[in-house]
Amino acid sequence: MNFSHGTVRIMASLEAALTLLGDLPSKDRRACLEVLIRIFRNVVNHPDESKYRILKITNKTFNNDVWRHEPGRLVMVAAGWMIKEETVQLPSHVDLTVELQILLDNREVKPDEKEWVEETKVVVPNAAKLRDEELREKALAEKKKEMAALKKEMAERKAIAERIRAEHRRDIELKQVKQAAKAVPLGKGEAKKMSDMLPKNGGG
Repeated sequence: MNFSHGTVRIMASLEAALTLLGDLPSKDRRACLEVLIRIFRNVVNHPDESKYRILKITNKTFNNDVWRHEPGRLVMVAAGWMIKEETVQLPSHVDLTVELQILLDNREVKPDEKEWVEETKVVVPNAAKLRDEELREKALAEKKKEMAALKKEMAERKAIAERIRAEHRRDIELKQVKQAAKAVPLGKGEAKKMSDMLPKNGGG
């Protein structure tokens, strides 16, 4: 991909600021990166919404995790953010797609020694990454649950339809059996009542 000279200069400044970010304790570095990623992602996902381009320096999370650290301020300035009184603002024409990708590429933070569990030497996991994985697993579980419910509903509908068809066939069969025969008039000379069937001179 070819970048303009201006973009290359911005990328170089951003990379330099991220290098300085490495001087912070890993916990602070990780928190700073996650907040920066969230800020930049909001701008990329909502390019026409001005509220994502104006940040109050007095905001507790922003100030504590980003702005109080010089490397955090340098990252924002390198990406095009400007200080205006008690706010940090990004001009409407500035796109942060490339800058966001650079932050994502540098998201993994090597832990300090104190963050290792001595017994097993396991790295304390990235909380934001774990949260993303949990959300993906939850969404997958919900999808499987919906599919299972849909399959169950389809099976129930199929069973109901088959039962209705079976009842319909049974009704037709019963109707054919119970259908009354037409009365046929007796022919000439045939017996019309029981007395006609007895011998006229009595039994013997």
